Amino acid sequence: MRKEDFNGIISEATSRNWQRLRTRKNGRLKARANKMLSRKSVLPLEYFSDKDNVADIQRFVHFCKERNYKVDDVIYTVGVRLLKEAGIYDKPHVAAALKPLTPLTPLMPLTPLMPLTLPKNEHDLLGLLYQCFLLEGEKNRKGSYYTPFPVAKNMTSGLDFSKKQTFLDPCCGSGAFIMALEGASPSQIFGCDNDPVAVMIAKINILLKFPDEVFEPQIYCCDYLNTLNTLNALKDLNAPNALNALNALNAPNALNALKVSYIISNPPWGAVLFDEKNKPIPTRESFSVFFEKAYGQLEDGGKIRFLLPESVLNVKTHRDFREFLLENTDIQSITRYNETFSGVQTKYIDILSFRPERGGVGKSPTNNVTEYLDVRDFSTSLEMTVGKLEMTVGKLEMTVGKLEMKEGESRKVSKHCFRLTKNLNFNLLSDFELEKAQKILSKGKYTLKDSEWALGIVTGDNKKHVKSRRGKGLEPIYTGKEIEAYSLKPPKHFIKYNRADYQQVAKDEIYRADEKLVYKFISKNLVFAYDNSKSLVLNSANVLIPRVPGMSVKTVMAFLNSSTFKFLYESLFGEIKILKGNLMELPFPEISPETDKKLTNLVDEVLNGNKEAMEVIDKEIDALL
Repeated sequence: MRKEDFNGIISEATSRNWQRLRTRKNGRLKARANKMLSRKSVLPLEYFSDKDNVADIQRFVHFCKERNYKVDDVIYTVGVRLLKEAGIYDKPHVAAALKPLTPLTPLMPLTPLMPLTLPKNEHDLLGLLYQCFLLEGEKNRKGSYYTPFPVAKNMTSGLDFSKKQTFLDPCCGSGAFIMALEGASPSQIFGCDNDPVAVMIAKINILLKFPDEVFEPQIYCCDYLNTLNTLNALKDLNAPNALNALNALNAPNALNALKVSYIISNPPWGAVLFDEKNKPIPTRESFSVFFEKAYGQLEDGGKIRFLLPESVLNVKTHRDFREFLLENTDIQSITRYNETFSGVQTKYIDILSFRPERGGVGKSPTNNVTEYLDVRDFSTSLEMTVGKLEMTVGKLEMTVGKLEMKEGESRKVSKHCFRLTKNLNFNLLSDFELEKAQKILSKGKYTLKDSEWALGIVTGDNKKHVKSRRGKGLEPIYTGKEIEAYSLKPPKHFIKYNRADYQQVAKDEIYRADEKLVYKFISKNLVFAYDNSKSLVLNSANVLIPRVPGMSVKTVMAFLNSSTFKFLYESLFGEIKILKGNLMELPFPEISPETDKKLTNLVDEVLNGNKEAMEVIDKEIDALL
């Protein structure tokens, strides 16, 4: 992509840094952005039902890769084997379902694979094999991480199909949610995915799920976002661009007249989507676009439940998605999981929402919208000694083979928590915490909006520029590790300051200010230190010169280091980064000159070594707020 393609998106300084990065021979920083190109294989441990099967699966995959077998041929061969073992391969409806899997190139059954040992106690053997074949880069680009069975079981629990309700998974993958359904018939189940191999697996899986029924799987290979350009286009079942031309949807009541009772899915995360003009969709995040499209297909009173990255709760990028949920849906529950997908760092959650009756959403809730939602914690663990994958949530136990799931107690959270911040962060506070936060916020009259801010220095090569010992022409430079509440620890790093040598540098007058505060950037708690030595800081620390009416720099620091502000910051934002935008929302009360002087003097005591004064400061600020 050309430099001019980013005009208005990145700053000139960032542009210069990118140009500089391109000239580096070591490529270290560029490598960080190349995860999408990774050729590494990642074993999806979370998708195994039984850890004892890992060795057999690895041997099978290695056997196939050594012989350069095509992955679709491998999956087709194993699928045929499973259908034969189930005694349904020769049934006409199965043959009909398998026929359109490869309209252009027929799949080749691989005879050498038939006698190889494969486990018989995996919930989704085909999906597991496919995930083992996919490279990390391919998974990252597609956002293809299949949902573990206990999670799928949890998300589909309690669905009622007794009144001909319908189910849709618009990103069905191998069909994890479809296989987890209970009480549904094939005619009530719909799915689609843009991966032909995944669709083949999902079709075979649903045939195996209903071995005694004659039916045509209603699972389609299509790009849900692009083929469902508008919901109106779907009202005509003959629309050529809908659900892969809807070539297999002959039933007049398909998708319950295109309004669905339940939509449950694990959509792609992190993908940047493009429209027909090749411009990024404003939300950028693929899951939010999938959610909005799917919500349009939901019937009144229907349920929609998506598996999402945990960051959706409080990261600024996802504000529009949170606003959509608040203004259009009736959120029923948020479930937090303590696991991650293999090769992915972020944890995941699921959000369950209803589509209210007309007029039951927005800022003026009616009786159709609930004030509280349920919050659950779903803990998971991999038993290494016993050799089983165990996922627990508390009391209600469910055992299938070696896979265990326990559902625990939930707690109620008021939706008023979600409107405490400008970014509409989903703060999962108790009523006591909510009342306390609201009280603190109500006392605020001033903020840090008129203050001066600066990032720490980005050298571009710390090994070259930053030294661990003092030397001629070197001066101290502090990192986040040397910052503690109120004061700086002795410096451990030194630098020869020359602005032209570094990638990113703030104004000298900020670094060299007579008084400034420096704070940790990566931290769950607020940690601010006072500096009057005109020292430099690296980019693991940031700089603040506060301007709050009626408060000295030291008094502002007293508030920022107080347990009251720490509670408020963690309650409102809950991030491991201390961000300027969040700090600017913190409320500072109007105080008297006498109070300002008292707090300033107490800070001086702390700086002079009287740590007990910190407790006195805490009590003073708590009383004010």
